[in-house]
Amino acid sequence: MKSENTVRVGDVVKSLDFVGQSDCYYVGVVTAILEDGMFRARTVQRMWLGKAEEIRTFEFVAPLPGHHAADDLMFPRVEIVWRDPSVSA
Repeated sequence: MKSENTVRVGDVVKSLDFVGQSDCYYVGVVTAILEDGMFRARTVQRMWLGKAEEIRTFEFVAPLPGHHAADDLMFPRVEIVWRDPSVSA
């Protein structure tokens, strides 16, 4: 996968915890794009083995699309769930 940033501050993203396992993930609002190929997000929801968990982590950090060795496997680790259409790139 090409290393390019498709995630923007304000996007709502779904970030998988483990490659190949789609029932463990965080959903969050992106608050920062970091210079090391990562992004920071405010946690909205956490799913573990398909069940919603109590949110214990206020923020999480994850690799931007194309910045993790496993990004070429099966499906994207990070999906944009919602983007404000009034905000330009």
